Amino acid sequence: MTPITRPIPARLLALTLVLAPALATAQSEGDPTAGRSLAEEYCTDCHDIERGGAFKEYPPSFAAIAIFRDAEQIRSRIYFPPWHASMPQFSALLWPDEVDDLVAYILSLEE
Repeated sequence: MTPITRPIPARLLALTLVLAPALATAQSEGDPTAGRSLAEEYCTDCHDIERGGAFKEYPPSFAAIAIFRDAEQIRSRIYFPPWHASMPQFSALLWPDEVDDLVAYILSLEE
């Protein structure tokens, strides 16, 4: 019996091929000031982006994310949020250096 396979959607394949090198080489320190501006533009509707933000589970404050996640976990959640999350696919909205800036801002909130 031959297993039934579904083809990978072309958009997902293209996105993976484009992002894989960016994720693999993403070691930039990023600019926290630029990251703050991006957070104000894209994230404040759902997340508390301020230092000392409330420690709630969903959606977590940036301060909580800074304490409980490392840079690579934060970066991967920005690019590929869990499927059940209402967070947008920022891989379609932000350049890799902008993601580095956003990660730098979030990590700057660690107390």
